Amino acid sequence: MVTSRSLRKTLESDQPALGAWMQMPNPIAAEALGKAGFDWVGIDTQHGMIGYEAMLSMLQAIAISGTPSIVRVSTNNAAEIGRALDSGAQGVIVPLVETAAEAARAVEAFRYPPGGRRSWGAIRPALDHSPYTQEIGNDQAVCIPMVETVGAVERIEEIVAVEGVDAIHVGPSDLASSAGLTPMLELRDPEHLRLVRRIADACGEAGRWVGIHPPTPDVGMYVEMGFKVMPVYRDLPALQAGATSALDTATKSFGRVD
Repeated sequence: MVTSRSLRKTLESDQPALGAWMQMPNPIAAEALGKAGFDWVGIDTQHGMIGYEAMLSMLQAIAISGTPSIVRVSTNNAAEIGRALDSGAQGVIVPLVETAAEAARAVEAFRYPPGGRRSWGAIRPALDHSPYTQEIGNDQAVCIPMVETVGAVERIEEIVAVEGVDAIHVGPSDLASSAGLTPMLELRDPEHLRLVRRIADACGEAGRWVGIHPPTPDVGMYVEMGFKVMPVYRDLPALQAGATSALDTATKSFGRVD
């Protein structure tokens, strides 16, 4: 029997937590990435093409390796957050959190009463823990609001002060768009970089972990800024890059001219 590694304990280590990010509904790919050595595997149900049934199958496939999983839900909705946790996600990224009140609403969905409003029914987590308790569930569920607007950055100190917020995840493309810049993962514009640094600094001062989507696996700059949780592999771009490279190598090998 494979014992699932704890996402919380992974984040408590001194090393960056490097993950794989999945937008395509593919349980076999999820199983392969779970066994590839990443610290966690993320499932994107916000911008990915992944519905509930696919998410559940992918969480089961990842669990075969014991690798912790994170799900990004589509909205700050208690039922959606609870369903991801009950299906086996150890961490949930909640998009577009802009105020302390919205962060507190997210926290309530992660915690069982009396500290929150999570409904009792953790089907898959209970398979790993007998008996499964509220304390286990509260400790296992890592709450990760997303900060991805200028308004949220202006209130970042208030957001990270909310009890129960474990980490903040930066959405650099939406953040750039909110600042009137071209949406992109790269921090090319000084204002974009300033906003991201402010988030990282606030998280560091509050003792919260902080994550971001880097544009490439070269994350040295982000580690120096204090970032901890980073997906360094994304399934769709990797598939596209691999396919293009293979086709280019093959056509050049016999001199085909189009």
